[in-house]
Amino acid sequence: MIFWRIRHGIYETFERRFGIDHAAMFSLMNRMTDPRPVVTRIRRSLAVAGAALLFGACAMDAAEERRLGAEAAAEIERRVDVVHDSEGEQALATIGHALVDASGDVSHPYQFRIVRDSSVNAFALPGGFVYVHTGLLHTARDVSELAGVLGHEVAHARLSHGAEQARKQQGLSAAITVVCMFSGLCDGGLSQVAISVGANVLTAKFSRTDELEADSAGIAYTTRAGVDPRGMIRFFARLREQSGNVPAYLEWVSTHPVEDTRIAAAKRLIGPGAPASSPAELEAAFKVLRARYGSP
Repeated sequence: MIFWRIRHGIYETFERRFGIDHAAMFSLMNRMTDPRPVVTRIRRSLAVAGAALLFGACAMDAAEERRLGAEAAAEIERRVDVVHDSEGEQALATIGHALVDASGDVSHPYQFRIVRDSSVNAFALPGGFVYVHTGLLHTARDVSELAGVLGHEVAHARLSHGAEQARKQQGLSAAITVVCMFSGLCDGGLSQVAISVGANVLTAKFSRTDELEADSAGIAYTTRAGVDPRGMIRFFARLREQSGNVPAYLEWVSTHPVEDTRIAAAKRLIGPGAPASSPAELEAAFKVLRARYGSP
């Protein structure tokens, strides 16, 4: 979820985000005794792990995604400063819904909210809940750049990336947890590393794939909406200038590809017949946003 906050190359673990204290968990488990033979314990642990993975393999339907997103949105809105500005929200929704219409997604009633935060960020929750920071509204120089980001976020929701990542993290983390807890193959700190690092590395590749897929779909949506898709490239280039180049080795464990990789991929997707300007209605909506949030 996920990510535009110029934090490319940084992976936040599921356990860290939700405050799971594995050190305390395993300290408790190490004080417990289990007379079963090790082989039996391993077999049973793997059986439980398999069940966890099968549970994680169940895809969510649209109603479940919406419910998950609504719960997350309620929690987020208790923790962030959501802007109550009907004119600004309407302007953002005008641009956002043009991209939703271009995506053909009729499974969710999308909503677009503004968060008062100077960081350059936007994110989409499962079920069509999209949040845009005022820092992004200040940074985007024209409607094509903002639409490029929004198209990317709509793609995440349209393609169920958030729900899929939640499912994969839950299934994989649960599987590693039960193996370590009941087999005795992991001890103390090693068990914590196996969970927090192992799960991250194994699931990071899905996130990188999701990011590139969302870029591709986002470019298609902006193009169909009549918006210049090159705005995404210009925005990426400015992020690269502001955040610096990420060393190549970090790309492997990152939830996002480095900007150079994404820029090159995006350029290959934009054909010679792509729009060079944007619809007047969307230009007008962007002017409203710039007038209200264009200053730091």
